[in-house]
Amino acid sequence: MTTSTPISLREKNRLRLRSQIVEATTALLGEMEFTGFTADDIAARAEVARATFFRYFDSKDAAVVAAFYEQRFAALVAVMNAAPAELGPVDAIIWAFTRLEENFSQQRAMILFQAKMVAASPGLRAKALEYQARYSQAIADAVAPRYGQLGPHDLRPRLLSVTTLMVVTSTIDYWADGNSGLSLPLLVNTALLQMKSGFSADKGKPVVPKT
Repeated sequence: MTTSTPISLREKNRLRLRSQIVEATTALLGEMEFTGFTADDIAARAEVARATFFRYFDSKDAAVVAAFYEQRFAALVAVMNAAPAELGPVDAIIWAFTRLEENFSQQRAMILFQAKMVAASPGLRAKALEYQARYSQAIADAVAPRYGQLGPHDLRPRLLSVTTLMVVTSTIDYWADGNSGLSLPLLVNTALLQMKSGFSADKGKPVVPKT
């Protein structure tokens, strides 16, 4: 049994300030257009100094992307860690996304809004890719134990993580680009099954994993 290292007061304060900035960004996005506020406005809303904002984020785009994706990526890693132990790496990912999709109806409008905004802004798109690249390591760490013994240069967890993020992102982009009448959960599930099959000529069929 492992024991977690207590978080220092300094780290708690760092996390609190970062959370304040992300929450302020989310609030402003709900109130006005993306072009209607600045990094200074986010700092004021978060009740932090301008210098503090730039200590955590290098731009407004970076804060907006964190507001878009941070909670969803953290939830994905948490659900993946809770997947049944007997599932292999890819099946654990499919299981996790199926679980997250149970709340899709409450998140549909926000996911569509975010996808369209990122697609319309080259700056946001670049930051989104940068953010996803950093976060993919956390997903790789979550699936690595399911491979059993890994060699020192075994890239399978990393490759699976990167591929999963790109498959899901591409599917969301397709859905948001004039196809939002389709079921996004069904599209994602089918895309992940196609990934599992190696993108063979056989059409993937959606599944509902056992609890």
